[in-house]
Amino acid sequence: MKDKSKLIAIILAVIAVIILIVSNVVNNKNEDKKSINIVTNYSNFYTVNSCLYRFITYLSSNDKQSLLLVLDENYKKKNKVNENNVIEIIGSVDADSTFVSQKMYYERLNKNITKYYVYGNIEKNQMDEDGTIDSESSNEKYFIVYLDSTNKTFSVEPYSGEIFNGGEYDE
Repeated sequence: MKDKSKLIAIILAVIAVIILIVSNVVNNKNEDKKSINIVTNYSNFYTVNSCLYRFITYLSSNDKQSLLLVLDENYKKKNKVNENNVIEIIGSVDADSTFVSQKMYYERLNKNITKYYVYGNIEKNQMDEDGTIDSESSNEKYFIVYLDSTNKTFSVEPYSGEIFNGGEYDE
């Protein structure tokens, strides 16, 4: 009788170990699949839009120092961006231009950092004859914004827009 209960205990222990191993493998596979979702939270949408508004303001005023501060470090290294070439690499925009986000996706990179893929337009504000502001659409642009919720910082990277243009998330 004792041998039979020991055998049952060993079998149950082996089954428990197998279940733990399988559940860890399944959890790791789920973590490897990065989930990219459309931004539906208005607060997050406008926070990211505000970051890009600031970025375009720096660009339109040729504020090279501020641009270098908000450009993503990996982007600067990859493209050899420095104070002498930052405007040429990013591309200049007209004075008083603004950025208006049209569509945005997010991806959680870790607990603190969220990566936002943004599609929008750089618009030049002009005063009409009747005194109203008319926004003239300049061109479509794509950016990636990294938001660090712990340090309350952000960085920006110009982006080719493949997630929007013919990618899995193109509508």
